[in-house]
Parts: sequence; C-alpha cells; structure tokens
Amino acid sequence: MGVFRWLCQQRGLTNRTYCQAVGTGSKSRPLEGIRVLDMTRIAAGPYCTMILADMGADVIKVERPGIGDESRRFGPPFAQVPDHGPLSWYFMALNRNKRSVTLDFRTPSGKKLLRRMVESSHVLVENYVPGTLDRHGLGYEDMRKVNEKLVYCSISGYGSKGPWHKKPGYDVIAASIGGFLNATGHAEPAKAAVPVTDLMTGMYAHGAILAALHRGTGDKIDCDLLSTQLSMMINLASNYLNAGIQTKRWGTEHESVVPYKAFKTNDGFFTFGAASNAQFLSFCQKICLPELAVDERFASNAARVEHRQQLYEIIEPILASKTNSEWVEVFDGVPFPFGPVNDMTQAFNNEHVKDIGLVQELDCSYGVKVKMVGPAVTFKDTSNAVTKEPPLLGQHTDEVLISLGYDTNEIDQWRSEGVV
Repeated sequence: MGVFRWLCQQRGLTNRTYCQAVGTGSKSRPLEGIRVLDMTRIAAGPYCTMILADMGADVIKVERPGIGDESRRFGPPFAQVPDHGPLSWYFMALNRNKRSVTLDFRTPSGKKLLRRMVESSHVLVENYVPGTLDRHGLGYEDMRKVNEKLVYCSISGYGSKGPWHKKPGYDVIAASIGGFLNATGHAEPAKAAVPVTDLMTGMYAHGAILAALHRGTGDKIDCDLLSTQLSMMINLASNYLNAGIQTKRWGTEHESVVPYKAFKTNDGFFTFGAASNAQFLSFCQKICLPELAVDERFASNAARVEHRQQLYEIIEPILASKTNSEWVEVFDGVPFPFGPVNDMTQAFNNEHVKDIGLVQELDCSYGVKVKMVGPAVTFKDTSNAVTKEPPLLGQHTDEVLISLGYDTNEIDQWRSEGVV
C-alpha cells in the first residue's frame, strides 16, 4: 500500500479522493491530499511548509489582512508586480506552491473561520511567541478539540518551556547564543550568508511533521532555533562535552582534517579536502611532490593536523601558481573532492547544475517571471515540483473560503469588517 493511500485511510478520505489526487497517467506527489495551514513568517516556518508544498501538500498561508508575512517587504531587490507594487525576491524564494488567505484571527469571525479551516486540515504550523495563540483560544489544546488528528507544529526561538520561552528569536541571535558565530570566521565572528539556523529548524520541523503524519493520531511538535543550533554543532559540541575542548574560528579550515580549506590561486580561491591518506597521496602526486605523503610530519591525518602550518607553507605557493580552471583540469579524476570558490554567476552556470535542471522558471499570473532553485530532492516514482507561483497577499482568500461553503456575500461582509 502506498504511503499516500495509507494516509488517506488514516484521515478517513475516500478512494475517490485518492484517485482525484494522484490523477491518471501522471506522477503523483507524495503529500497530495494533505492540507497544511501555514501561520508562519520570515524563514524557518515558510521553508518548512515550502518543502511540504513541493511534495504536493495543499499549503494555505494564513496572513494578517493588509500586512502579511513581513518578508514580503525584505528588500531591495523587489519584483515589481503590476497593480500591486513591490514584492521581495526574499519572500518569493520561500513561498512557492502555496495559497494565501488573509485572516485576522483576533476577531470573533476570524477565530471561527480559522477553526473551520482546521476541521479539514491535517497540519498547522505556527511561529508565534509561545502562548500567543493559546491566549486567543487557538493553541494546541483548543485545536485538538476541533480536529483530534491535527499535527500542530510550533516553531520558536527557545521552545515552549524554560526561562527563555517567551523571548523572541532570530537566526543570528540563536547562532550567537548557540556558539556557531564564535566558531565561524577568522579574527572576528562571522554570520553565515544565509540563515542556516532558521533553515535547519525548518528542516527539523518538516521531518517531525512527516513522522507525526505517519503515526496518524495527531500530535504537538515543538521546534526551536536554539536547540537546532546546538544540535548542529555536532563534532564541536562532542569535543567540548567529552574532552572539554573549546572551539576556535578556523575560517574555511577544518579543525580535525588537514589539508582541508580554501586556498588562494592565481585568479581566486580553490577548495579541496584530503581526509584519508590515500587522498593525500593522490594530491601530492598531482602537485609533483609525492615525497610529502611519506614525510613523517604528514604521513597520517593526525600528523598533518599537528603540522598543518608547515604543510600549508609548502603547498600554498604551489596552489597559488595556477588558475582555478587549471587546477580543475589537473585534479580531474582524483579520489578527493575539490572545487573553485564560485560567485553566483559561476555557480548557476556550472555544467552540472544546468544539466540536472535545478533552476526552474515560472510565469506568474500577476505578470512577473520568476526563477527559483527547485526542490533539492527527487523521487523515482513520484514528483517533487514547482507548480504554483508565490502568492500575492490574500490572492486565494475567496477561493479557499468558497471551498469551505461560504458565499461571496459573507466574504464581502468580512472583508468590509477587516476580518479577511
């Protein structure tokens, strides 16, 4: 039995629903038939729900009327939408394949509408400060009375318990408190160019949601930035917890593997890593210094870590003597990984990236052409695809509410009252 059919049975959906979802003569998508209410903003939550949407879930992004997700205004740069105004490319990168509904859940009518949406949903994801939705009668205990099989996922800075649970959280703050910034950079701490703590929290949340859906009984999930950040410290956390070793900033170098970093070349920087003795021997042969591999200072990784500066003083001038493209040619076919440090133009014009079709393009119904990096995961027998444009604020409000049985007169009345 397929996972989707199993989920349908768990949710009490009919075979007809299953057939409509998977279609005839085309690949289905793994989460078709699953509805997700997305009450998140910025990065962690939207990234999580976008992954679910790519896999076929019907993700309804619930946004505040007239305001919406703050990231809609994160710019420049902006896409200029006719008859609408600027929409940030930041928002576009995290919200494809979703439908947008505007709804003010602070109003009595808004609460009623949200509960109605929960009745026919399988997942709710929110990233308000813990306790916010509870105060409005929309917390997990309230919602499980509406739908006992609801998977309710809360994403926050510090979780729902502990002395910091009420504090707001941002990616770079969690990265600071969790030790990541102290281990990143050179002389001074450096943040990553993208919000990796946010994105990893979204990844954790998406996996937890899938696990809860598999159980089929409903659950409350808590994901937070600080716990995610500490879990991401892997070997550095283990080194401290078990050996009392404080990490330091290594730049592109590796604390425990040598050689492993970005080296200056004649026209840029080039990264490679030789983690095994066989890989190091191959490297030494390619730079015409095979004797380095049997030098007692460099014959093992432990020895190379101890004598890293002596090794780098020998190989850095050699690596600086050629261009990136020349080193790519020299290292062709070697057993160790390598690559130039690319800018965005070079990264997206890479022959491999072009060949696998990772970049996808959509002609949006609102007159904007958008390119985006498609899903990073592929399935053999199902589809994981970009099918819907990132939504304008409230673009699908009428569509969704009509599907719930409300008529246009009711919707117009709510709109005049600021409910939707």
